[in-house]
Amino acid sequence: MKINTIFDISNIKILLYLLENEKARYSDLLKHVVPVRSTLALALRELKEDNLIERNVEDTTPVKTWYSLTDLGKEAAGHLQALKNLIQS
Repeated sequence: MKINTIFDISNIKILLYLLENEKARYSDLLKHVVPVRSTLALALRELKEDNLIERNVEDTTPVKTWYSLTDLGKEAAGHLQALKNLIQS
């Protein structure tokens, strides 16, 4: 895992959102987390390459793609949430 992946603000927002919501579609992340398509696409690619998130495709019509945290992603997001809670208290 690259340190830059963890400390990128878009990546942090995605990890925390997925921790809270368990899974999300690309459109959910675009609407609620990172409103710029190119930034979101880059963040998702980095997180997937570092095994922090996984991309699941449902074989439906139309095809649905979901993003969720891996075990490593859950651990990292948990630490980020604890840090966020510490700062907010």
